[in-house]
Amino acid sequence: MQKPHAESLKSSKRFPRLGIRGKILACFSIVLAFFLGLAVVMQNESIQLSREYGVNLSSYHLVHRFRLNLANFHGLTDRYLREPLSANPELIYNGIASLNAQYAELLPLEDYSIHAGFEVRATGYGLDVYLPLVSRAVGLRAGGSPDYYQAFVKATRIQGYIDVYLNRLLSELMQSGEETYAKLSRRSEILNKTILLSMIIASILAVIVIVLVTEAITAPLRKLAKEAEKLASGDLEAGIVEAHTNDEVETLARSFASMASNIRAMVEGLKEKAELERLLHEEELALVSMGKALREAQFMNLQEQMKPHFLFNALNTIARSALLERAERTESLALGLARLLRATIKDSGALSSLEEEITLAQAYIEFQHARFGDRLKWKIDVPSALQSLKVPRLMIQPLVENAVRHGLEPKVEGGTVYIKARRRNTSLILWVLDDGVGISKEKLEEIREHIVFSLELKNRKPEELPVPTDAELPNSDPGESENELLNGTGIGLANLATRLAILYSGQCRFDIQADSDKGTLVRIMIPLGATTS
Repeated sequence: MQKPHAESLKSSKRFPRLGIRGKILACFSIVLAFFLGLAVVMQNESIQLSREYGVNLSSYHLVHRFRLNLANFHGLTDRYLREPLSANPELIYNGIASLNAQYAELLPLEDYSIHAGFEVRATGYGLDVYLPLVSRAVGLRAGGSPDYYQAFVKATRIQGYIDVYLNRLLSELMQSGEETYAKLSRRSEILNKTILLSMIIASILAVIVIVLVTEAITAPLRKLAKEAEKLASGDLEAGIVEAHTNDEVETLARSFASMASNIRAMVEGLKEKAELERLLHEEELALVSMGKALREAQFMNLQEQMKPHFLFNALNTIARSALLERAERTESLALGLARLLRATIKDSGALSSLEEEITLAQAYIEFQHARFGDRLKWKIDVPSALQSLKVPRLMIQPLVENAVRHGLEPKVEGGTVYIKARRRNTSLILWVLDDGVGISKEKLEEIREHIVFSLELKNRKPEELPVPTDAELPNSDPGESENELLNGTGIGLANLATRLAILYSGQCRFDIQADSDKGTLVRIMIPLGATTS
């Protein structure tokens, strides 16, 4: 086995291997070069024919265009002489200059033929008489002399002669063009027949060469394929094929024989590797399932934090009102509290209708109105067509609560809360605006950073997800600081941003704008029907 292999190596050093790729490329290069040569010859001939025909056609169009321009110029002059106010004399003088320039383009046609040269020169002689007569008639007409008409009549007669010369020139060009076209057509027909015959002969030779080359290449490959079928059926002793083609097939045959001798050991190794990959895949699925469960648990935890905090604030408001008013308004406050508790405590899932969210927000505002009185005003602008859309539960009420507590409560004269919703393409846009004390630039920047951090929650790994602790629960002190607005706990904006990130996987937008002493605007845009599990 080693001696023939060494001899083949020596012979390959003496004679460079062409290889399968080289053989195929050589074969197709010859065929391609032949067809490419035919294509180049045909293309050059076609370009030459087109160029000659184009020259004749352009000459015809040049004469025809000059004839039309001359007729239009004569008509313009006639209108001016009949009605001087109908045209500007400058246009006529410009036309004279233009006709002279266009006639200069006709001069090369003198070399076209003897008859064409005669007509071109006759046209030039006519123009030398016609244009001065037209210019003289226009000048006489402008000066008020009645002799202009005789000059124009002479010019009209000369224009008729010129038109006859141009018509003869067009006929000469057309007749010559027909003869040229017939000659070019005969040349093109002969060329096409020659190329077609050459392509047929070349195609036959190419097929013969390709068959011989492919047979020389595929014969040992078919033997190798039979041995491969035996190996695939379980006969590990297969794989010995004699091939002396001095190309890749010979290398493939030797490599296949070497591979067959190692298959048995490799099969055992592959079995062990497959079992290990199966175990790793099962572990990966378990980790993914654990991460999903952790996200769901975090979302429910964040949403459930809303309930005790809001209940505590509501009870605190009732107690404070009862103390100040000696229980005269306790009944109305208790009824308002009952409506709010029914909306917050019931288990309705992660989503609710926009109508329910607006009802909850309005109930909260009416409840707070009992506390603030005329200091608190509100306006709700939500089309009825949008109220059946599904939105995250407890999305609007926290924004309204922040507007009342952090925006309007510190303001002595109070203010107004605006709630507006619109549909834009496949998204729902919600605005909550107040004209309260606003937020300082430093605090606004801090709030925005927390919101961005919360919106990126969906992109973090499960082990990186934050889990709220007891220390992060909302402060029950009515005088809690402004930091509650951005802590991401309780009813904070960061909490809402986190829930939006979990529900919509980064497809939502949460913007906040504010100025000191001018108010705060919160804008939320969510895709309709795009919540994630």
